[in-house]
Amino acid sequence: MRPDIAFVGAGNVAFRFSLALQEKGYNISYVYSRTERSRDKLVRALQANGAGTQAAGDYRTLARAAVVFIAVSDDAIESVVSGMREELAGMDSLPAVVHTSGATDISVLRPLEEAGCRCGVIYPLMTLNRNKNVDFKDVPLLLESTSRELMPILDSIASDLGGEHYFYSSEDRLKMHLAAVFTTNFVNYLLGLAFPIVQHDHPLLIPGTIEAVRNAFLHTPASTLTGPARRGDMMTIRKHLDLLQSMGMTEQEEIYRLFTDKILEKYHHK
Repeated sequence: MRPDIAFVGAGNVAFRFSLALQEKGYNISYVYSRTERSRDKLVRALQANGAGTQAAGDYRTLARAAVVFIAVSDDAIESVVSGMREELAGMDSLPAVVHTSGATDISVLRPLEEAGCRCGVIYPLMTLNRNKNVDFKDVPLLLESTSRELMPILDSIASDLGGEHYFYSSEDRLKMHLAAVFTTNFVNYLLGLAFPIVQHDHPLLIPGTIEAVRNAFLHTPASTLTGPARRGDMMTIRKHLDLLQSMGMTEQEEIYRLFTDKILEKYHHK
């Protein structure tokens, strides 16, 4: 029996993930978002397929689901975890909680784990856009869990979505995320710099790279550019630079700094 799923967040990742899961037979019971307009839009999209999805006004309501996906920006995850920890305190039945970030360590979920939640990660290794359909059989998923009981549930969810999926540590997932910044955000830049970061696992980057290049040709590189620098996400940028320094990859660090500074200058007037 497939578990009921609730979402925190209503952006690109939540939109595509929830609709894909619904298509595979999962009940998306609740959606919570600090942006009510986005939340209600996603709820309507799910209801249009005959679901009884409801908008949640608080985190406590989400505990009625078996699994809660935290699909928000990286710098918002810690705040969401703190809010959930406070609202779920004292409840007899607690959901499993997973986040969908490539750059955020699973340890960010530790407060919820200490409260009794089973915790994990399901990271889609591809840029997702709410305005463009995606077949998840073409999206590699990187999984992680601190709970042996949750691992088969994550594996089952990933299997139902139909694509390749692998269990990765937070450190290895961060390496893959870093590699993906070069290949999907710096579209025309040297792919050869990315392969050494993940070594023999670089084929996992193929689907996301093809998608980014296709979008750049169908539209324009400027209109399809995403990523930490475009968003001004300084926390993730710092993590990537620290990782490059620790790995001794000076050439990658130099190029990362160069293009990041250029993108920040263009879009954020740094």
